[in-house]
Amino acid sequence: MIRNRRLPAGFSKALILAVAIIAATLVFPAALSADEPLVTNIFDSEDIINVFRDISAQTGVNILVEPSVQGWVTLELWDVPLEKALEMIVAPFGYTFVKVGDYYLVGMPDAANPAFPLFTSTEVVRLKYANAENASRLLSDYFKPYVKTGPDENILVITGPENIISRVKEDLEKIDKAPPQVLLEALVVEVSSDTGKSLGVDWRYEFKGGEPDTSIPASGFVDFISGIWGAKYSVAGGLQSVLASMKTLVDSGKAEIHATPRVATLDGEGAEIFLGRDRYFAISTTTSEGTSTTSRLESIRTGISLKFTPRISPDTGEIVVQIEPEVSDAIEGATGLPTVNRRKVATTVRVKDGETIVIGGLNLKSQYESKTKVPVLGDLPILGIFFSSTKNVTTESEVLVFITATIISSE
Repeated sequence: MIRNRRLPAGFSKALILAVAIIAATLVFPAALSADEPLVTNIFDSEDIINVFRDISAQTGVNILVEPSVQGWVTLELWDVPLEKALEMIVAPFGYTFVKVGDYYLVGMPDAANPAFPLFTSTEVVRLKYANAENASRLLSDYFKPYVKTGPDENILVITGPENIISRVKEDLEKIDKAPPQVLLEALVVEVSSDTGKSLGVDWRYEFKGGEPDTSIPASGFVDFISGIWGAKYSVAGGLQSVLASMKTLVDSGKAEIHATPRVATLDGEGAEIFLGRDRYFAISTTTSEGTSTTSRLESIRTGISLKFTPRISPDTGEIVVQIEPEVSDAIEGATGLPTVNRRKVATTVRVKDGETIVIGGLNLKSQYESKTKVPVLGDLPILGIFFSSTKNVTTESEVLVFITATIISSE
């Protein structure tokens, strides 16, 4: 004897609900995609206005098209969601679309278009490393109408369609990278002209165990030097080795170390080191009538100036350095007006990380008045000229600059 078992009421309701969902999925597939109608159609060189009209009739969604929209469409669509179908149609023409309430608007995202605010939104991108104005110049010209810069805040403001905003942000991520830095260590040494000659300076590159390369000029900028002078002052160990080699000359008074400055700068950015002073000269001027004379102070900046612009080669790890050294001095001439002596050169050299650049040939000629006298007697009025002497002294010296470039950080 078989007895009928009654199913629990809850289980029965769950079974009925599951069957209803399966039936709705199989019988009414469009019911699950009511929010995104599907488009199925074939267009062969069809006017774009007619294309939108057919899609609107098929999906029951209103599509408004601006008068400026025109073109011909060849496309096959099979169960494509409505917005995806619109994107495939407008993308080749540079048009865009936006959903406004329960309808779509298609047009050109041009600032001159009255409907421009409907097609666009605005995002602000704050850069971490790159300069905003430089970054905007690196963007494609196509995106420039959509991008404004705020140099003080270092931001870019992007106003455009979503696809434009996404693309500009992707490009900015590639541009806004932390640049590597270069540490420039300099050693400025002044030696007398006779000392330089006695050392046999020829400023030529000397290979290991080989002869100097005579193709390199005898003075000026040269590349890394492994051995210079007859005494083999080696810079292979960097500036510390140079300082050790210079100790004998400094102790004997034949050389003077002006400074050992260090400066760090970003890849591609300039840096400057100045070692000197401002000299003031009294300049007198007389009116055209000759009735009055005025005097004013004028300053002249003299000393040693070094300007650097390093660029790192990412493939080889080498450093290309643009260098502009200048040595200047000012003396008062016979007329009371200052005479400025300047020695300036500019060049670009390529070195490996940690190698040293040597700069020579910066000769400086100075003139000054030297007065000697016998104590007490030399100060007597009139008679003092017989117990004192004055002579003009001319000195010549050469400024040597050693620069070591080192990469201290990279991406």
